[in-house]
Amino acid sequence: MMNQIIVSAKGREKRMAVLRDGKADQFHIFQPSHQSIVGNIYYGVIQKIEPGMNACFVDIGIGKNGYLPKDQIPDSRQLPISQLVFEGEKIAVQVKKDATDHKGPELTALIEWPGMYLVYIPAGNHIAVSRKMGQEERENWKQWAQQMKKEQEGVILRTSVAAGEKTEIEKEWVALREMHRKVLSQIPNKKAPSLLFQRDPFKEEAIAQMIRLKSGSLIVDDPAFQKLITSDARFSSQHWRCELHHHPQDLFSTFDLDAEIQKALKQIVWLPSGGYVIIEKTEAMTVIDVNSGKYTGKSDFRHTAFLSNIEAASEIPRQIRLRDISGIILIDFINMDSDKDREQIRAVLEEETAKDPKSVNVYEFTSLGLLQLTRKKTKNSLLETLTEPCPVCMGKGRVLSAATTAFQMERALFEYARQDQEAVLLDVTEDVKKAFAGEQNGDHFHLENLLKKKIFYRIVNRPHPFGEISRLGTEEEMKLLGERPKKG
Repeated sequence: MMNQIIVSAKGREKRMAVLRDGKADQFHIFQPSHQSIVGNIYYGVIQKIEPGMNACFVDIGIGKNGYLPKDQIPDSRQLPISQLVFEGEKIAVQVKKDATDHKGPELTALIEWPGMYLVYIPAGNHIAVSRKMGQEERENWKQWAQQMKKEQEGVILRTSVAAGEKTEIEKEWVALREMHRKVLSQIPNKKAPSLLFQRDPFKEEAIAQMIRLKSGSLIVDDPAFQKLITSDARFSSQHWRCELHHHPQDLFSTFDLDAEIQKALKQIVWLPSGGYVIIEKTEAMTVIDVNSGKYTGKSDFRHTAFLSNIEAASEIPRQIRLRDISGIILIDFINMDSDKDREQIRAVLEEETAKDPKSVNVYEFTSLGLLQLTRKKTKNSLLETLTEPCPVCMGKGRVLSAATTAFQMERALFEYARQDQEAVLLDVTEDVKKAFAGEQNGDHFHLENLLKKKIFYRIVNRPHPFGEISRLGTEEEMKLLGERPKKG
């Protein structure tokens, strides 16, 4: 199976697509307003201990105190939390889960450094080996890790160690150990609370995908990101070939991925035989309805229903990954009277959801013939990231947000960079202009410098965010049609 990771990193909106055998399997889109702090390491101050909750609250300098459970503190053993830490104590912690409107971030003092072959836990004091290996092989790796580890160190050895050289795995362990040492070496010069290490979520997502997929091709459009990723201790040139995209056409357009994103925002997904599924997000859950559509089959209704359901059971898990749908997912398959048919459908779903990097649970069919999944949420879905409630239909539908529309125009402009026209005119709504130009028009002038073109705006009235490249020409021509901001 050929794996490809497509990384578009040169704009403000960072985009990543995972392809398996040439077919889109996941999208990861990072906008500046959706920044996560998961993985960041802080030097915090314990503000309050709650013995009844077996936890404490830590000020890490972001406004809301973080929540640190007792079992996430090294050497917690059977001691009460009041004997492990004290109020006013300074402690290095890592964010496990982002803050919500009502809760601060969830923290751990058992800091983790994920690698290609292992997860290094400096204060873990435990060795774990993947259960996918045989018992004898697991014991051999445990003995090797015992010789490698120092004092209170802990490590989780991934299945990939079985295919690696011990010298290569040892090199990764040493590199992760050094990364941790460098982070903690800042503490004597830091005043708590303060940030010790800022995780780059986009880069870390790329590393995580390479670790999960094991081998393949990484294609990027930004030399700076290529250097960042290939210089990381966890990058393996033996398993991944990193290529730089030189073509002026946008990288996602080259692989026809913009069209795939648009499909992933639609409610209806057509199946090969002519059936289709409808995916609808509600307040409490996502509901997926399977229909036979144009497919009538060549025999009886049971056979038609079963084949449509099999196709849907194969496609729905991919759509869940593409759209990054989480929470409760309810699937209404075409009615099946046979328990054997239902079990086959459920087996296909379990096999396909096993490909998901996130935790997915598949439950039994209910008495009404509905099947429920649950999927862990770690970030906003594709729909939540790229769209906003439509002001025209009072939030019943979705439209592309002003920021997403602005970023689309930005990418389109890069394709005109090599053309010799000296100016460009954009037709935009006011909200898109604001998102495009950035604070104090800083992004506007930065983009002009990159493109070597003057950018003019013509404000248009639309009931939703709108932006398009209207025309290119001389600076004098564009001055007659639009305006551009002045510096300072």
